Amino acid sequence: MHNRLAVGAGGLVALLVLAACGGDPGSAPSSPSPSSSAGAATQTGPSTTNPYGAPAIDPAGPDEPILKVDGGSTPLALTMDQLNALGSTEITIDEPFVKKRQTFRGVPLATVLQKAGVPDTATIDTVALNDYRYASAVAPMIGSQALIATERDGAPIPYDQGGPIRIVFPDGTPLSTVLDAWNWSLASITVANRPTPGS
Repeated sequence: MHNRLAVGAGGLVALLVLAACGGDPGSAPSSPSPSSSAGAATQTGPSTTNPYGAPAIDPAGPDEPILKVDGGSTPLALTMDQLNALGSTEITIDEPFVKKRQTFRGVPLATVLQKAGVPDTATIDTVALNDYRYASAVAPMIGSQALIATERDGAPIPYDQGGPIRIVFPDGTPLSTVLDAWNWSLASITVANRPTPGS
């Protein structure tokens, strides 16, 4: 009898929690959440852990944008293949977070901004999947040879290690020591609605 009461009470608590969260136990979630990341039937692929401890992320499919660029003369929504098609640069650096030599391959930020029609005089916000933002004038980012990395040591960058794309800088460049500028799990670049300092 106690077991039936415990099971019944547990089911009631679960139902109340779902109702309080606005969830219907029979409906599929519309976006990932901690309670829905454990294998909902409507997911098309495995969820991946976010490096910031946020809810699980459904990785972009091959035909879904991985990077959006807004505010220039030509808005972009690039898939991984489209991003990689813009060019390829490889750098080997002392990665400041893991403190070891790593080789990154990707597309120069300057190339992406030029394609999007973002002028060198603009200020941009680089925005991560967890909404972390880093604002900078374009000129120092380009002067520091910012790279939108799509591979590390010859392989895709996992989400739990700051992927699938992230900003890195070659050793010895001005922003290579500004760790806030190394935006992990980059999702978008937006021209900020404020004037560039000094203009």
